[in-house]
Amino acid sequence: MQSLLKKFVSKILLSMALIIFIMMPMKTFAMPEIMTLDQVQKGMHGLAYTVIDSSGAIESFDIEIIGLMNNGKGSNKMIMAKASGALIEKTGGVLQGMSGSPVYIDGKLVGALSAGLKEMSPYTFFITPIELMLPLWTLPDPKSDSKYQQLNTNNNNNNNEIATTQDAENKQNASANDVPNFFNMDMQDIDRLNFESPTKMYTSYENQINRLFLDGFDSRGIQFLSQQFNGSKLYAADAADIESRIDYNAALEPGSPIGVAVVYGDFSVGATGTVTAVDGKKVLGFGHSFIHAGNSNFFMTNASIIGSVNGETGSGVKVANMGSIIGRINQDRDAGIAGIMGMFPSSIPIKVKVTDKSLGKTETYNATIAYNENLIPKLGASIAYTALSKTADSLAESTVDVTFDIKTNAVKSGSLKRQNVFYNSTDVGQVAVLELMQALNIVCSNTMVESDIFSIEVDMTIDNERRTASIVSVVPDKKVVKPGDTVNLTVTLQPYRKASETVVIPYTVPVTMREGLLTLDVHSGAVVPASQASGNSSVIISTDSNDVAKIYNDKINELINAGRNNQLVVEPNSTFEPKNNRELRQEIERIKKAKLKAAKLGIKPVANEAKVDIDYIIDNVVHTT
Repeated sequence: MQSLLKKFVSKILLSMALIIFIMMPMKTFAMPEIMTLDQVQKGMHGLAYTVIDSSGAIESFDIEIIGLMNNGKGSNKMIMAKASGALIEKTGGVLQGMSGSPVYIDGKLVGALSAGLKEMSPYTFFITPIELMLPLWTLPDPKSDSKYQQLNTNNNNNNNEIATTQDAENKQNASANDVPNFFNMDMQDIDRLNFESPTKMYTSYENQINRLFLDGFDSRGIQFLSQQFNGSKLYAADAADIESRIDYNAALEPGSPIGVAVVYGDFSVGATGTVTAVDGKKVLGFGHSFIHAGNSNFFMTNASIIGSVNGETGSGVKVANMGSIIGRINQDRDAGIAGIMGMFPSSIPIKVKVTDKSLGKTETYNATIAYNENLIPKLGASIAYTALSKTADSLAESTVDVTFDIKTNAVKSGSLKRQNVFYNSTDVGQVAVLELMQALNIVCSNTMVESDIFSIEVDMTIDNERRTASIVSVVPDKKVVKPGDTVNLTVTLQPYRKASETVVIPYTVPVTMREGLLTLDVHSGAVVPASQASGNSSVIISTDSNDVAKIYNDKINELINAGRNNQLVVEPNSTFEPKNNRELRQEIERIKKAKLKAAKLGIKPVANEAKVDIDYIIDNVVHTT
């Protein structure tokens, strides 16, 4: 009995201890006293804090103020400094990844290490004043009022599943087990930074974290993504991983590593740097922009340092793992990044299934894209392209069947779905994702309201076979017809290196057709022009908001209903162009009478064109009269 009592008491004590442990508040930090720019003097000495190895320990190195820089009207003021001490000698200078490292003088926060002189002294660097970074916490944040799906904020969710505010079917697994290689990308030329050399001798500064880490992208995927970001160069880096999970009790402190991501999952795009300041849940970091997105909606992650590559050559770097999702980055400005822990960004799950018929294998990829209308089309297409590239044995001389389904309220049905077939002799992936990019561009370009995107699903089947055919002949079964009659067109096809085949297409003559010769064009469905897919379009000026909405809806409907490459399309080539207003009025009256006559005879109006699905992509056009 006494033994049972002891066990019972011990269980109670254990439970109480557990409750006390759970109720213990996580470690929080408040803003320290700051030193304003006008208080900083040449010759002052202080300390900068950062993490350089896998121990995770925040260590310090000595700094000395060299001088202050005023880069002219409209440019940020900077502080020039020099690093020294045992730690900095060990690293060989200031490293990429130290961006954001807080600098203190006499216990007061001066600012964030943010840049160094490119290919010059690895010990000289620049500080973004903290007084320029603090306003980031109070800038307008309209993207915080998003109505899109967000990461699940249920603290009881202990797995890696990502939830949305929509239906449960929009949930997807965020891959945490796969650890593909990381790559880094120079997102912009250093010379494009918003300040110039202090002595005019140097051509540029070097932004210490002017790179994006790409996880899961192969070399072709990196090249494709680079093209979407204006040809930015990509370079392979050391391997690292990203754990796609949410940490609700994360804590950051000045000097800790921090990550920013726009995509995570089987594919990840992000960057790592250092925390400059923490005030409760609010965080400042980097000391410069991530991708200069302004008011933003990105994933904030914690990070861990693997180690450091010596910086004596001027290209030293801290190699880091991006870790768990811990919050939302809501500002991405010249002075740095800012965000809030425990708040999570709006996001879109994307699922890409690829089947390679030649290899007999199927792979499915999942990722989540932080909601940013400028990036969604580029990232969505890049993810689909890379999934195809990684799964397929080859993208040359291949045919790809593509079906995508974008769940969105931009269409009444809630689903923008499209199927098409593509062939290319060199890289079929480049053309296979164009319509997906075009569709996402259209949805994200609504000038009236923001259209919700709840999920993106892409299904691609690639075959290392050329499925093209040419039209050899088109023979009608009638030579004379009247409006409302149906003529059967026998189309002879010559597939690539196969026996010829025939297809019969019934075509009904429109009731409004003019008397005379009727010329019909037989061709394939239209291929999406690259200019449309990249978002380029003609300028339309309208003063009527209803016209703007109609234009937007028309673009979506045109895409959904557009002819496909694996369709035979028949449409009239005969057009009547009135020479003057009198002929125009006569033509309008003729069409009106033709419709009335057809209605009396019970002839239903039909579309001007006929379509039939085939197994090939047609590569020519034939006219028949």
